[in-house]
Amino acid sequence: MADSGQRIRLDQVADLAGVSRSTASKALNGRSDVAGVTRARVLAAAKELGYEVTGTPGISGYPLIALVADNLTTAYTLDILRGAAKSAMAAGVGLVSLYTPPERPGSVPVPLEDAWFDQVKAQDYVGVIVLTSRLSNHQLTKVRSIGLPLVAIDPASTLPPDMSSIGATNWNGGVEATQHLIELGHTRIGFVKGSHGSVPGKERLQGYLSALSMNELPHDPRLVAGDNFTHEAGLEAGAELLSLPEDVRPTAIFASSDASAIGVYEAARQLRLRVPDDISVVGFDDTSIARIATPGLTTVHQPLEDMGAAAVRTLMDRRGGRPITGGPLRLATHLVVRGSTAPRA
Repeated sequence: MADSGQRIRLDQVADLAGVSRSTASKALNGRSDVAGVTRARVLAAAKELGYEVTGTPGISGYPLIALVADNLTTAYTLDILRGAAKSAMAAGVGLVSLYTPPERPGSVPVPLEDAWFDQVKAQDYVGVIVLTSRLSNHQLTKVRSIGLPLVAIDPASTLPPDMSSIGATNWNGGVEATQHLIELGHTRIGFVKGSHGSVPGKERLQGYLSALSMNELPHDPRLVAGDNFTHEAGLEAGAELLSLPEDVRPTAIFASSDASAIGVYEAARQLRLRVPDDISVVGFDDTSIARIATPGLTTVHQPLEDMGAAAVRTLMDRRGGRPITGGPLRLATHLVVRGSTAPRA
């Protein structure tokens, strides 16, 4: 680190990073025409020398947290983002929301790639929150090697015991949703699965299967469909389940997300079936769409805002040197009954 009494110049940063003055300036000002590896090298040099740039995260002293999602427009993501933003504001920390694009946009570092992790570390971010994305062994090794704190919310893959994750009691929620339908007299209950490999999706499916078993009801594989948490997946799975022969067709469907449950609503409408008169439907999440749906969607409430806030608190605790226990933190779910479920006709 240079003498604190000496004013650090941009030329010194460029020399230490081994780049031209103009490239150093572009990197420090966030220009997109600088390679990610180069940007990370310049930021690291600036940090080492104590060179300050107004508005540059981590160098100007204003701490930031990066939240990365595969989709920033869903009601589920927005609820988590709201909780994270409130918690960050209370802690005096900025929250930067990013998404993982389907295709790599030129030379700009893509979130969760090596160059992006290096850049975030060089800018001295408090840490990274990853929402619903799959994290590879390579990515986990990378963040460990550079000492970058990371918390996963509803990870799409199983994480090692030392990695912090935030989620809900998905198995319990799956049991409670299915039990509700059973107590209404339904014995043929369909299930719409979540994304392939999703840990929460698997846990909700296991909750559904456990409730059937606890009530000595058979599991019919024909009543399980779908492969995503989206409205489109729910529409497709709902059409498949509701088009089964009448003696097989479910009288109730438990969908693994609110979005896919609303897809089931649409499938029922297209087949001239009424919710809940002809088919009862339960979702999972309790997002805003559950409350404004017609009829209101019976769903499993998971504390999405609290999950976002807990992820921020975990990173801030680590920043403050407070002890952090690795592994999953599970927040409690509960069933919210609205108008989409009724006794079996």
